[in-house]
Amino acid sequence: MNDFIKTLEQMICDRRKMTSPLYQLIMDGKASQKLLQEFVINRWPIKNFWTRNILGIASRIDDYELRCGLITNIYEEETGALTNSCRHLQSFVDFGEQVGVSKETIENAPILPETRAVIEHNLHVCNDSTVHFSAGVASVLLLMEGQPPIINDRGQSMQQVMRDVYQLPHKGYDFFTHHASSEGDQEHISELEDDHASTAKEILRLYCTTPKLQQQAVDYLAKAIDLRHLHFDVILERYYNPTEPPFRWPVWQEKELVSQR
Repeated sequence: MNDFIKTLEQMICDRRKMTSPLYQLIMDGKASQKLLQEFVINRWPIKNFWTRNILGIASRIDDYELRCGLITNIYEEETGALTNSCRHLQSFVDFGEQVGVSKETIENAPILPETRAVIEHNLHVCNDSTVHFSAGVASVLLLMEGQPPIINDRGQSMQQVMRDVYQLPHKGYDFFTHHASSEGDQEHISELEDDHASTAKEILRLYCTTPKLQQQAVDYLAKAIDLRHLHFDVILERYYNPTEPPFRWPVWQEKELVSQR
């Protein structure tokens, strides 16, 4: 079982977010306003389904403690009550507004095919009763919550880059405090993400116990990673222009660039 968990962790590590040219550019402080806006617009639809996908997994777990762990995850994501913050999805919208894109635009923008593919994969493995829920735990929950820290070559976390390089105010970088990119004591992994990843591993140890289920989890994780990187790549390819200057806050709303989509 430990070898199985290590296999999943290694797959995630080998193609972690920081292997994506999109994240490398953002973390190097070179992202334009347009790219950051489109990053928010195109990542938001996936995040919008997050708690519903975890509910789909939780509804099929018999173990009370593990089910409570997932419900606690959902409660925090939807309310921010455990960290005295706000709904996590709202904090991502706050980030978008600080780079000059409105909530209305974020919520109503057309969804790219590559983004739709990620959403459909996640819905399938988390909510379809023909697929064992452990596939969703591996390819959605662990993939999201078990990411290695997002840090650049200078040792800066995403939270620090947003605050110190892009010069965003607290409302603009608060989302990154809780999502694998904080400046905490655990190598830039937030306490929340560490707890959620531990819950995912415990679920896999308890329920993903046969060679067939383990292979299914590996296969779905591999597919999810491929889809995720196609999603990252299309954002960079469509919306980054190296002639545009790197973004620095503040930004005036009337200078929104999303009108050029």
